[in-house]
Amino acid sequence: MTLEEYIKLHKTNTMKKMSFVDYLYFLMNKYKIDNVTLYKKANISKQVFSNIISSKAKPSLNTILKIVFALKLNNEECKLLLKKASFTLASSSNFSLIIRYCIENKIYDLYEVNNYLIKYGYEDKIII
Repeated sequence: MTLEEYIKLHKTNTMKKMSFVDYLYFLMNKYKIDNVTLYKKANISKQVFSNIISSKAKPSLNTILKIVFALKLNNEECKLLLKKASFTLASSSNFSLIIRYCIENKIYDLYEVNNYLIKYGYEDKIII
């Protein structure tokens, strides 16, 4: 993306007006990853991914987080993608703070992320 495209995109709030699926495709294009590579890397079934991109099903928080880590999104991109699916990572939740910490510190390995979650008592919320 050129500087001019970046400025135009942010000036017009184009990203904020995009649907979840459109924004997901924007991110996939930005990070040069195709559908198959993404759902495999995120460990999401082809059917689940197909339902998400065809808007037949709303993705779960767990599924979105797998996509976030597979794409190695930054904090801003993660927040916007979650918001588009009506989710947030609230500061009042230790689970959310652990996820945000991992993203802000570029810890994208789910094994490592899950170890943090387990260490702080969130075995029931590991990203699988």
